[in-house]
This record gives sequence, C-alpha cells and structure tokens, in this order.
Amino acid sequence: MNDATAEPTATAEPTATAATAATAAAWFEWIGDRLNPILVKETRQSLKSRQFTLWFVLLLIGAWVTTLGAIALVGPSIYYVSAGKYFLYAYYVLLAVPLVVVTPFSAYRSLSSEHEENTRDLLEVSTLTPRQVIHGKLGSAALQIVVYLSALAPCLAFTYLLRGVDLAAIGLLLSYAVLASFGLSAMGLLLAASSRQKYSQVVMSVTFAGVLFSALAGLLSAAGGVLWLEGRVLRSDWFWWLNAGVGSLYATTLAVVYTGAVSLTTFSSANRSTAIRWAAMAQQTVFVAWVAGGMLVGMGRETLVQALAVAVFYWFVAGALMTGESPTLSQRVRRSLPQSLLGRLLFTWMNPGSGSGYVLAVSNVATLAAMTAVAGQSAPLAKGAALLAAYLAALLGVGRLTVFGLRRVSEVSPLGCFLIQVLVTLGACGLPFVVQTLAERVRVADLTVVTAPSPAWNVPRVLEEGMPADQELTLMVTVFAAAAAIFLVNLVMAGHEARQLRTATPRRVLEDDREQKPSLAEQGTNPWGDRPEPEAIA
Repeated sequence: MNDATAEPTATAEPTATAATAATAAAWFEWIGDRLNPILVKETRQSLKSRQFTLWFVLLLIGAWVTTLGAIALVGPSIYYVSAGKYFLYAYYVLLAVPLVVVTPFSAYRSLSSEHEENTRDLLEVSTLTPRQVIHGKLGSAALQIVVYLSALAPCLAFTYLLRGVDLAAIGLLLSYAVLASFGLSAMGLLLAASSRQKYSQVVMSVTFAGVLFSALAGLLSAAGGVLWLEGRVLRSDWFWWLNAGVGSLYATTLAVVYTGAVSLTTFSSANRSTAIRWAAMAQQTVFVAWVAGGMLVGMGRETLVQALAVAVFYWFVAGALMTGESPTLSQRVRRSLPQSLLGRLLFTWMNPGSGSGYVLAVSNVATLAAMTAVAGQSAPLAKGAALLAAYLAALLGVGRLTVFGLRRVSEVSPLGCFLIQVLVTLGACGLPFVVQTLAERVRVADLTVVTAPSPAWNVPRVLEEGMPADQELTLMVTVFAAAAAIFLVNLVMAGHEARQLRTATPRRVLEDDREQKPSLAEQGTNPWGDRPEPEAIA
C-alpha cells in the first residue's frame, strides 16, 4: 500500500516541474517576441562590439588599480580614517567617462551609421514606428548604463564601508551620472537624426564630442562640490530646491529632445512639428511656474529681467526653426487637422508651417512680456518687456519674409533658414555699433533712427532709464509701428495655412489601418468635437 501510494506522488512532481518549466519558457518566449526588435539588434551589436568590450575591460582594470593603489597609499590608517569620499570620487571619475562620453557617443553613432550604411530609409519604410526606433536606441544605451553600473557596484559599496560618505550622497551622485548619460544619449540621437550629409555628420561628431567632454567636466565639478560640502549641502533647503529646478528643466528638455528625435526619424511628409511645439509649451509652463514661485519668495527685478531675456532667446531659437518649415501641408498632415471651429481656433498654430510657427513664437513672447510687466510693477520694466516682444516680432518677421523671397528663386534648407534668421538679427543688433564706429558725425549725434533696429542697443537703455524722454518716445513709436506692420504682413501670409482644411482619409488607407487598429466607431471624440483619424490614433 505504501509503494502504491508513493508512486503517483513521485511521478506527479516531475510532471508539475515540467509544466512550470514549459509555462516559464512560453512566457519568456512571449516577452522575447514583444521586445523591440531595434532594442534586440542594438543590444547584440553594442555588447559584442570591440568598443564596448574595450571600455568595459578598462573600467574593471581602472577600478582594480585604483583600489590597490589607494589602499597602499592610505596604508594602515585606513582602519580609523574617513577615506570613503576620496575613494568614491576616484571611482566616480572612472564611471563617469563611459557613462557621459562613451555611451552617448555610441548612441549617436548607432543612428548616424544607419545613414552611412544606407539602412535609414529601410527603417522609415518598415512597419516599425519612429518611436520604436528611438526607444530601441535609447533602450540599448540604458542597458549599457546598467552594465557599467553593475561593474562598479561593489566598489561603490566598499566606499560606504570606509566611512566619510553616506548613502544619500552616493545615490545623488549616481542619479546625476545616470540622468546625464541618458539625456546626452537622447541628444545624440537628435543630432544624428538631424544630419544626413556626410560633411555635416563630421562637423556634428566633433561638436558633440566637445559637448560630451564639457558635460563630463561639469558633472565631475558638481560631484566634487557635493562630496566636499556634503554635510552643509545636503541639509540646506536651497540645494534641494536647486535640484528640483534643474530636474524639471532636465525633464522638459528631455521631452523636447525626444520628440525632436522621433519627428526627424519619420517621413518628411509627416507631422514633425506639433509634438515638439507641445513639448516646448510644456517647458515654458514649467519655467513660468518657477519664476512665479521665485517672485513669491522675494525674487528681485534683475532676476525677472534675466528670466524674460532667457524666454525671449528660447522663443527666438524656436521661432527661427519653425519659420523654416514649409507653408504647404502634405495630405498626410491635413488628415489629422482639427475639424471643429473651436479646435481650429485653438490648435491651428500648433500645426506645421512657417506662418503658424511665427505666430506661436510671437504670441508666447507677447504673453510673457505682459506677465513680466504686471509682476514687475515698474514702468521701465514694462516698456523694456514690450520692446523685447516688438523686436522679436519684427526680426523674426523680416527673416521669414527673406526666406519666403529666397524660396521663390531657389531651395532653402531648414538649416539655411535658421542661419538667415541669425544673420538678420546679428545685422540689426550690430548696425548701430558699426555706423557709429565709421562715422564721427553719427557717433556724436546718436541718431535714434540709426540705433532703432538694435535691441542690444536700446533695451538696456530703456530698462536703465538712460535715454531722454523724447528719444525714448520716438524709439517706441518707430519700433512698435514697424513690428505691427511686419506682424500684419506675416499674419496675412499665414492665412493660407489657417485656411487649409482637413481632408478625408482614402479608403485604401482606412482598410489597411483597420487591420491593425481598433475601428473608428469604437473611438470617442475629444473635448473639441474632433473624431481622430487612423493616423492620429497611432
């Protein structure tokens, strides 16, 4: 009886074990099928490459040499001295080089090599979405970061045992390094996606390498400050507020960089602008929130002026890039345009196009100038803020009209449009200095008409009240009249973009999309009364 009862139990255990193993194998197989194919490809290539093997071996050798050398240098006093921070900084230098320099540059090369090997067009026409491509590249960079961290994890734990450093400082420094590596990797993908010509890739590679080494120097300086001022820094409120501000800036900038990389990886006829513009608006919202918080705690007038100057520069760069877009929308983009009256009224300026980009940039700066005037409660500040908004509208408008005229006779690339905007602005800013240097009579007279085009000449004088009242009035009238005229001309020209209506999706495209996406009948409408088209659901 005992043998009869024991035999089923002995046979049941292997059966249960085999069933569990089969279930686990099926589960892992399902996960493998669900993994991003770009992630699998990039991980295999990067982890098997000579570059990764070389740097990983150098990291291990460096950690071994540092450990032995530091212990020999400290000697028997290691038992009672607090040497943890010195060991941690040495290990941190070893870790920062592959994380901040090697991994981001590998991510840059992984996408730029797609163009060199003529495989970039294959990615664009494949079933992979642009987000999957960027996710796969970033996922490969994240895996390399994890591997490098795992290699030095025992050494970092060893520094905690040596006293002199706590876990909060170690975690903070590692967070800096990981976030810097991931953000720079995303920036590398953006630069690689924006450059297609070989000569531009060479220039971009050298420039990006310089940025990486500069970031490495900044990271090591920040790490040294945290370690050597650890006790006072970690207990101060301003340090954590500074980290919160930098963290919000990092998150919003990463969103802009990520959306830019995704947009530049897709078709040229697709909507490349709306996502970036929404990300820029989100970053501006966070920036305004921090400035408003600073005003509540007693931020001075000078800081408010500096914040406005940063915002104007930000939207000048964004406007210079947006005004280089084509004013004619492709059929693919027009299928996702807002169709309701309220949706068109609110979101037309988020659609691609040079006119919509110009209006968006000017509107944002004008809003920020009005907020600055109200918050500053100062007449010179209000006049200076209004003058900055007028100058932006005028200079971006002149640059857009110049690009529009040049495009009637030849093709102008987006980079060329950006350079034209920069040249127009530099010419306007430097004109008074050049004229006054060359002409003695003009230098003595200080004619307002000559100096009127230059924001660098006039805005500081208005803010500091260093201009006579009659000249200030003449300047304000001249600049505002010119800005209003230029803005109206550009607004009339942008009417063509606003009049472009949504087009129906062809039946063939609908049939193809319904095979991969839910039926449109199952999709609800948004608050603006627009039912999303198949391409907008992706």
